[in-house]
Amino acid sequence: MIRVGFAMAESDRSWLGGVNYRANLLRAIVANPNRKIEPVILASPAIPSSFFDSFPPVEIIRASINNGTGRLRYVHEIAKRALGRDPMVERLLRAARIDILSHSGQIGARANLPTIGWIGDFQHRRLPEFFSAAEVAARDRLLGRYCDFCSTILLSSYDAQRDLAEFAPAAIPKSRVLRFVSGLGACCEPNVKESGLDKRYGIEGPFFHLPNQFWVHKNHRLVLEALAILKERGRPEFVIATGDTNDARHPAHFDALLRYAVEFGVEEHFKVLGRVPYADLVALMSGAIAVLNPSLFEGWSTTVEEAKSMGKTVILSAIPVHREQAPEYGVFFPPESAEALADAMAGVADGYSATEDQYRQKTARQVLPERVESFASDYEGIVLETLQRGV
Repeated sequence: MIRVGFAMAESDRSWLGGVNYRANLLRAIVANPNRKIEPVILASPAIPSSFFDSFPPVEIIRASINNGTGRLRYVHEIAKRALGRDPMVERLLRAARIDILSHSGQIGARANLPTIGWIGDFQHRRLPEFFSAAEVAARDRLLGRYCDFCSTILLSSYDAQRDLAEFAPAAIPKSRVLRFVSGLGACCEPNVKESGLDKRYGIEGPFFHLPNQFWVHKNHRLVLEALAILKERGRPEFVIATGDTNDARHPAHFDALLRYAVEFGVEEHFKVLGRVPYADLVALMSGAIAVLNPSLFEGWSTTVEEAKSMGKTVILSAIPVHREQAPEYGVFFPPESAEALADAMAGVADGYSATEDQYRQKTARQVLPERVESFASDYEGIVLETLQRGV
């Protein structure tokens, strides 16, 4: 069986979307009964074992191949610049019997091993105002090396592929689009009350669920403004927000949101739970009136994909990639309009039927295994094609 290596560095732990993406892809691969590939995780020794609790039972080799830190990182970079390859990394990969490296960056222009470089998005190009000039330049350099040296460039949407065409048109022939499907892990059909989440999290009555990290571009403030509008109309709604509250680029952002909630008079209508276990997150999504995603930008929204896999109504910003994801029960609104979001929330709440919602969820669960298998097969096809083309 072809061994596909996935390298995980210590720094990868801070990006929940990237972690969930990898775990979801590996679960899909392992679940494919006729697979020709075997995923292998190459994990930094600094990553605790508990980090992989949400991953499927795959082989984990403790080794750092993402250049390490300090002097070791410098040695690896010198080797790649002088030789066009990194002999130390290549030796490690041979010892691990890795046939191809995926989602793990590039290992040099003259590397002896094919690589699939995953570019999640070009947010720094679309929304440069949320990045420093140094960050934009650093991302350009990193993605430029991917485009130059990786055997295949993997993208999650055709929207991102259009951005790639502007950023590095020469890389388009070796680019491939893999639209991921959320398999929802090992979560079964949950229920907020039966699982005791209502008491654990203090949930009373109907609610909307906003499961996004608290980053500036996720547009949480618009939800607070919409809640204020709904309250003023005399029909208050309740939102439960989950996700990491830290934005490394804008460390004051979360506290500012809490102040806005007080300023808008909706602090009692906006409950922040922060990071929660994945099973709890799925249960909250299942029990919500609808899922919210007001984001200004996405590469391919995990929130939207999870809602699709569950058959949930999702109220989402009308950005190009959300249109491309095309959820069956999607309600779109312009991401700059709190009035439009308030209207959408009111309309969905008025039309909500628990019976219809449960039927949609049951139907979505029935077709989910086939969708996940197709996702895994598409990825496997990209791996096999990359190996056939060679480095």
